[in-house]
Amino acid sequence: MKKAIAMADNCIDVYYKLDRYYLTGNSIDFAFNYKDMGGDVTEMTILGNDVFAMALEERLKERDIPLRILKHVDKPTGMATMDIVDGDKKHLHFEGNAMEEIELSPDDLEFVKQFDIVYSERWAKVSRYIKELKQPGQIWVYDFSKRLELPGNDDLLPYLDYAFFSYDADDDYIRQFMVKTKQKGTGCVIAMLGEHGSLAYDGNQFYKIEAFSVPVVNTVGAGDSYIAAFTYGLSLGEDIPACMARGRERATKVIQQFNPYL
Repeated sequence: MKKAIAMADNCIDVYYKLDRYYLTGNSIDFAFNYKDMGGDVTEMTILGNDVFAMALEERLKERDIPLRILKHVDKPTGMATMDIVDGDKKHLHFEGNAMEEIELSPDDLEFVKQFDIVYSERWAKVSRYIKELKQPGQIWVYDFSKRLELPGNDDLLPYLDYAFFSYDADDDYIRQFMVKTKQKGTGCVIAMLGEHGSLAYDGNQFYKIEAFSVPVVNTVGAGDSYIAAFTYGLSLGEDIPACMARGRERATKVIQQFNPYL
């Protein structure tokens, strides 16, 4: 089985109106979903100085997910104040973030090199390291979320095997964007389109898969769970349409519950 590592953000989402919260962050949602499907995954992150950092260690241990702690910092875990309107997530406020101090030591870099699959997102700040970090045959998966055209994206794209973006329609803009992104050196570009399904472009053709129509409880984790399932399919050697179908199945389950992982 291929070994995956998820790096590097963690935070908490708090719904004051509902008196609920959960441990989350893109890499946490990815790791929890990937492991639940049967994958071999290690989490790599920074821990803050509060009870939520302690809780995260315990939750990872409960799910049998190894944890590589980059360092402990004297800052609180990042906290997002959230609300839900008709099932759709609303970010109201964000404060406190231990992730601001993230940095990979030479030992951390060597640690990452041993994995077959690397999942990352913006808080990992891997653009500083990716040129020397990526190994031959290693699969890199990156979640850009809705940050489609940030200047720093181009520093990463030539080294990525699968670049994921979030958008809200299947239109000329997103298709042209995917073609341009592929031309910058990325292996495959995937656009997650919410209720409009998802698109993938490998340089030769577009692949489209429609979303299932289901009652939506909370959209948080839809993208993370899709990427986790897609990547798990990659670990099994599946082709792009099969990976997309896995992503749709997982995301469909996640949006029908409150938490962003099963």
